[in-house]
Amino acid sequence: MTGGRAIRAEILKLLSLPATYFTLLGTLGVSVVLAAAFSRHGVSLVGYAQAGFIVLGVIAVTSEYSGGQIHRTLTAMPRRITQQLAKMAALLTVALPVAIMTALAIGPWSDAVGASAYLALTTILSAAVATVLRWSVPAVAGLLGYYFIAGPLLRDRATFAAYLPDAASHDLRALGGSAVVLGWVLVAVAISTTTFHRRDA
Repeated sequence: MTGGRAIRAEILKLLSLPATYFTLLGTLGVSVVLAAAFSRHGVSLVGYAQAGFIVLGVIAVTSEYSGGQIHRTLTAMPRRITQQLAKMAALLTVALPVAIMTALAIGPWSDAVGASAYLALTTILSAAVATVLRWSVPAVAGLLGYYFIAGPLLRDRATFAAYLPDAASHDLRALGGSAVVLGWVLVAVAISTTTFHRRDA
């Protein structure tokens, strides 16, 4: 199976999961409600919206392990590096349109490009973490714990917080923050791909 076919197969696999639709539609719906509720308060809603994209990234990976589908996947595509990169590309393809719609819904539109890129990259980062952990609960708990507890606490107390994965969510138009998030994603994907390549299914 070629890389292009592997990506198409992964997209079809993602779209066959009911959890994919529940997560994406739920995230978009909640974001619209929050935007309507807080539109006059100047509250940044990207931090809330990212929870759904984190869950999406995790379930896209861990659903294969919980159902044993990973063995069939590797039978069809034994080249693990190609398989892992195809999964990430497929996830980005599925997540990005919803990230764009979410960013436009929560506004302001001047932040839409940065917000949609941040949400899509957060999905990939979450999928990479889930690849290493392979279990939904610890992956979701760890990621949400970081993004909603540890990250905010470090933000006001540590100078290195500007270089952490959630840095871009605070200034969506800053190129530096976007570069930091992209750097974390590239490192996470590299680690997850290496782990997936070397470890038994």
